Amino acid sequence: MTMPFDFLLTIKYIAAIIILVTIILTPAWLARQTGKNFQDMTLVRLASWIFGWTGIGWLWALFWSAKK
Repeated sequence: MTMPFDFLLTIKYIAAIIILVTIILTPAWLARQTGKNFQDMTLVRLASWIFGWTGIGWLWALFWSAKK
């Protein structure tokens, strides 16, 4: 018995969305793990959510979250 094409396509889209959300939220998680204060964590999270769609904005948020 084979699975319908639509089911497999749906699973692929769900997996892609989960991977994308994980990548976008990585700077916020990293800021939490490095022990940033509340204001810095909030700013990193907002920058990641708002500017995460651009590569430069995401890299900036990632750098800011990892900076000691």
